[in-house]
Amino acid sequence: VFAFTLGLAVLSTFAFGLVPALQVSRANLNESLQQGSKGSTGGLHGTRVRAFLVISQVSLSLLLLTAAGLLIKSFFNLRATDPGFEPTRLLTLDQVLPRARYSEPDLQRRFFERLMPKLAALPGVEAVGGANPLPFSDNDSSSSFRIASQPERGPGTHPDASNLMVMPGYFRSMKIPMRAGRDFDQRDNENARHVALVNEAFVCRFLPNTNPIGERILRDKEEGADPLEIIGVVGDAKQTDLGAEVIPEFYQPFAQEPARRVWLTLRTATASLTGLDAAIRRIVHEQDAEIFVGNPQPMEFLLGRNLAQPRFNMILLGVFAAVAMVLAAIGIYGVIAYSVAQRTREIGIRMALGAQRTDMLRMVLRQSLSVVLIG
Repeated sequence: VFAFTLGLAVLSTFAFGLVPALQVSRANLNESLQQGSKGSTGGLHGTRVRAFLVISQVSLSLLLLTAAGLLIKSFFNLRATDPGFEPTRLLTLDQVLPRARYSEPDLQRRFFERLMPKLAALPGVEAVGGANPLPFSDNDSSSSFRIASQPERGPGTHPDASNLMVMPGYFRSMKIPMRAGRDFDQRDNENARHVALVNEAFVCRFLPNTNPIGERILRDKEEGADPLEIIGVVGDAKQTDLGAEVIPEFYQPFAQEPARRVWLTLRTATASLTGLDAAIRRIVHEQDAEIFVGNPQPMEFLLGRNLAQPRFNMILLGVFAAVAMVLAAIGIYGVIAYSVAQRTREIGIRMALGAQRTDMLRMVLRQSLSVVLIG
């Protein structure tokens, strides 16, 4: 990068210094002396070239400023986008169980079933849930499927939808509203019929003008697996990108689809609870002292990571636009100052013939502002 920048600086200096250097080397001394005696500005051609350069510089800098302004507006619109859940006062913890000791689904299920009530009993914790993957955790999982009541179109034609595993209480902790049906509860265990919740985007795309409650989802990834009966509809929530459209999703209960990794979600009464991190770590270690427990992260931190790239683009383009405008202002100043210096004799003659200071000021401003306005 340094070598490229150095080479570009040298090349641009050489290119933009070449034209005036050639003009100086081809100067006609007799013509220059005659022009100097008359107080000329250096010829009509030179004046037009300078005006054209100023016009180009102003127009390009304004183009950059316009783009920067639009990007800033887009960024603030992105920040104001509703993710479909309430990120304030929401803590997340990426908890992973060791493969060596928790490879069996029953062990995974039993560990988290004992953990969740203890976390919910902590002072200041209003709701506890869990999901895998969690929105904006840089993870996603999708499955192809078909609706049992719809005709079979053959392999390779089945649609995809995001597939998430959640624990009872997840939607309450995230403040994702229930639109129809019921939430997961203790009835939806490993021995019960397999059930699922779907979001509104799923219903709009795959079950339009139909009551989704009671419909069955047949997944392709597990041949012979029990179909998932839809028992409820939840509100839409962004999963990976604030600027993208909400994608269809269906949720399965953790008891029926256990996993070693769960993103725990804790809705707290205040933005920061003293000693909550230590309390969570203590509760986990009471069940297994060898499990690593990371630091809980606010959900706003995960959302902030999603905004990092747009924020960087906005700042970068804004800095470039500001520098371009400063350079354009310096260029305008230089050209006008040079023009006034070249016309000093002319200005003196005009004032000797009765022109006022305001007349001269108006003449110079008219010349400079006309060039700027054209740009």
